[in-house]
Amino acid sequence: MKFKLSILITLAVFMITAQGCGSLSGGKQTGIGYLLDQASGARQAQQVQEIQQIQQIQPESLKVSVPAAADPSKEQAEGQQTPRIQKKVYLTFDDGPDNINTPMVLDILDSYGIKATFFVIGTNVEKKPALLKDIIERGHALGNHTYNHRYDDIYAGVNGFLQSIRINEELIFRIVGQRPKLVRDPGGEVRNNEVFKQALTAAGYRLVNWDVDSYDSRKNSAETDIVENIRRQISKERLWPGMIVLLHDGKGHMNTVRALPTVIEMLKNEGFEFEVVK
Repeated sequence: MKFKLSILITLAVFMITAQGCGSLSGGKQTGIGYLLDQASGARQAQQVQEIQQIQQIQPESLKVSVPAAADPSKEQAEGQQTPRIQKKVYLTFDDGPDNINTPMVLDILDSYGIKATFFVIGTNVEKKPALLKDIIERGHALGNHTYNHRYDDIYAGVNGFLQSIRINEELIFRIVGQRPKLVRDPGGEVRNNEVFKQALTAAGYRLVNWDVDSYDSRKNSAETDIVENIRRQISKERLWPGMIVLLHDGKGHMNTVRALPTVIEMLKNEGFEFEVVK
């Protein structure tokens, strides 16, 4: 009996399954096939509805604000800007004071509002103490150019060199109350002599050389020659941060006085600032 019942249930399930996989009249599916179609149709309808919603969105609302990309070339240019070199010039005058040239040099400097540095010789200081005072009163700086500028005395040995400087220092101190520690060696002989340089430094002095030589100490050096000598040398950029110009206001340097206004104008036009050696 149980066996017959099991057969009847199996046949019933088979008939229902077969019928579900078939179609009704008119081509409509029934059973499981029908349910599958209904589910597929629902998914398609949902997809269509989503597409319609997307199409209704305005294009402007989809725009995203993106910051502009930085220009690397501009950033590099800004980051690599070459700092402007400050152009400074120090006018220095050797061998004075002289009763003719020095007053004229001082008047020219005053007319331009420029200060300079004067490296004076002791024997001239003894003869013209009033000019030494005038240099100080006009706001210029002093330097020591030895007592007598005689090569055979000052370069005979280190002791003779230092003695000449100390004698001149005492003369300057008695007249204006200053002891300048700036020293310029006549002819620039010490710059290549380590023994003299070390002795000078150990004694508390500072050697001041020059970067630009006007060559006004040459015999028959014309006014135009002095100007052109300086013009030719000031184009060297390596000198611009602190360019020291060698000039002379001692006896026999009237052409230096004549060239000085042109030299000053030239340097001003090139953007140089005038300072004193310290």
